[in-house]
Amino acid sequence: MASAFDDQAAEYDRWYATPLGQLVDRVEKAALFALLPELKGSLVLEVGCGSGNITEALASRGAQVVGLDLSAPMLAAARRRVKPEGFSPPLIRGQARALPFPGNSFDGVISVLALDFMPDRPGAVSEMVRVLRPGGFLALALLNRYSLWTLKRLLKAWFKPSLWREIRFATSQEIRRLLTGQPDLEDISARQAVFFPPWATPFLLRGYPAVESLGHLLQLPTGAFLAAAARKRGAGQPGEVHNQA
Repeated sequence: MASAFDDQAAEYDRWYATPLGQLVDRVEKAALFALLPELKGSLVLEVGCGSGNITEALASRGAQVVGLDLSAPMLAAARRRVKPEGFSPPLIRGQARALPFPGNSFDGVISVLALDFMPDRPGAVSEMVRVLRPGGFLALALLNRYSLWTLKRLLKAWFKPSLWREIRFATSQEIRRLLTGQPDLEDISARQAVFFPPWATPFLLRGYPAVESLGHLLQLPTGAFLAAAARKRGAGQPGEVHNQA
């Protein structure tokens, strides 16, 4: 699987530079970080850091980040991204199912759109819980099976080779089960984002923020981005995970 990502780093960054990519990035981060406690001074492991988009966001909020990914080109792209911002987090090549860290090492563990491509999701989550300190947070994000974005990706994969052939899209129930299946976790909360469709015409883009707000207001189940967080049982910092708004 790592080799499949080795050619994707530049494409990821190019997409996030488009108007639609910028909007998606903004609303995904808003949903994700709404679930997290104060990050300043926290030691946070990002599993599947990719080209460093979330790594940079974590560091900019004051977290001490350690990034892990299986793809060397992705890690190189992450280093190029964070260096101009003055950040120098350790970026390590490794596997989610065998994290190269001792137990109870981190205040927080986060994995954004990486579990989607992992065959053993419960095993990877168990590893994340293992390295998490009591009282620390675990946050996950996966792609929703029931969204227009998924339909577009599946159609694309049908007609030509694509990473989307390798993915197993999730549901809101499945992401919650990944957390409820871990007996050491509690205080589970969740959010969705990206309710607007995957079309990038300037006319449609102007209306997408209103569509996003309506999706949140109606609590629609079709947000393309599923995020959930929990806290490891026991005393410690950082503090309590926020409930869903």
